[in-house]
Amino acid sequence: MVTKQEISGKWNSITGAVKKKYGQITDDELSQVEGDTDQLIGLIQQKTGQGREQVEAFLSEACQNCDSHSGNFSEMASEYAETASETFREGYEQVARRAREGYEQSAEVLAQRPLESVVAALGVGLITGIAIGISIASHRQPEPSWRDRWSR
Repeated sequence: MVTKQEISGKWNSITGAVKKKYGQITDDELSQVEGDTDQLIGLIQQKTGQGREQVEAFLSEACQNCDSHSGNFSEMASEYAETASETFREGYEQVARRAREGYEQSAEVLAQRPLESVVAALGVGLITGIAIGISIASHRQPEPSWRDRWSR
């Protein structure tokens, strides 16, 4: 059986294991039973319907895992950083590849149909300019005329 001293010394790791295995247990519930082995076991039993022996076995295993992982923290952090770096690099390479493909495709279309491309670009620019102009003009308050200013 897990002792109160074991649980209180490894509380953060144990609560992490409890939350991982029993997702229905909330942080608030865990903070209410903090450090009390019997209350923690009771809470897990109440939420999951498991027997006391099963819960105690899980907590003992979680405590043993805390011992085996505590010395490997720097190794785990290093592995995590390496994995994150590799994932970032792969994502960057994928974005760069897609941008290159898009550029090459655009250049190909422009080379095949230069006149249509120029006309399309001018048309899009004209329509965008008109839309922006209308948008700005519609939000603007009309300036009072000289007659309105004079009559004030």
